[in-house]
Amino acid sequence: METSQGFYLPHHAVIRSDKTTSRLRIVFDGSAHEDGHLSLNQSLYTGPNLHPTIFELLLRYENPVEFTAGVKSAFLQIELELPDRDFMRFFWTDNLNNEPYVLNFTRVLFGLRPSPYLLAATLKHHFEKYKEQYPRTFDLLNSSVYVDDLIGGRNDVPDALRTTLECLQIFTDAGVLLRKWRTNSKQLNLLWQQEGVGTEFSENSAVDLRPSIKVLGLAWDSERDLIYFDPKYLLKFMSRKIESKRFILSVVGFIFDPIGILGPFVIKLKCLLHDFWTLGVDWDSELPPKLRHKWQQWSSEAEDLTEIRILRYYLGELDQEISIF
Repeated sequence: METSQGFYLPHHAVIRSDKTTSRLRIVFDGSAHEDGHLSLNQSLYTGPNLHPTIFELLLRYENPVEFTAGVKSAFLQIELELPDRDFMRFFWTDNLNNEPYVLNFTRVLFGLRPSPYLLAATLKHHFEKYKEQYPRTFDLLNSSVYVDDLIGGRNDVPDALRTTLECLQIFTDAGVLLRKWRTNSKQLNLLWQQEGVGTEFSENSAVDLRPSIKVLGLAWDSERDLIYFDPKYLLKFMSRKIESKRFILSVVGFIFDPIGILGPFVIKLKCLLHDFWTLGVDWDSELPPKLRHKWQQWSSEAEDLTEIRILRYYLGELDQEISIF
């Protein structure tokens, strides 16, 4: 709700049982607006994109010793100027029987258009302080942080340990906590524990029960060092079992495959969509028998997508090298 002196943000709860932290999160909607009025997001300057592309990062995701970490409450580490806080108001109550009261954010809020730029610019400002002292770690951080995720690696464990400890120092000096560390190296994991680095799982976790984590949208089994597509949300959406062109087109949005792991499978679906347009199938009409059969066959195969797993690091040990000019 817009006023002459500020803005009131609507909000709702989002529950994610698959998360290891923040399973219940309050989401504030900066794109909501009244008829005839601009939303807060429409009124804000986005700022330049300072992040690398996901494809770029995944192409570099190929070191023998890989590690990931996340910034705790990244956006909330950046303070807002006093005049800007009036545009970050929201209604709240501790008791549904009482009238709500007004609060406002004093920190940058996730979900607003300029927030990714403000976070990236702030982090890069702090990285710059260590450009001379830790040049290799500076280069890594400057090119391998995507929003609040760090994705990096080195060729051996000692170098990886040194880099992660330097990362921790840089972020700590910036007043930011790097947490949920994960690596494919058991040796590095033990060294982290000796150094007091907080890993994502406790020391007593059973290895075989450790869940995979998401790295830029792809699932990573760090124990076996495999990456794959997790079809959980795709299958949940498809469980509605609607057979229409509109629904099947929506299914495509649940398939995130930036490096083409599912190429042959996705092409089959795109060919099916092409048939819909060629035959002039209406958005919500019943599918012709032949196309319905193709869709049902594709749907049954979707359950097996989790079996398509590839090695993250595929070069192995190179004993010999040949250079040709």
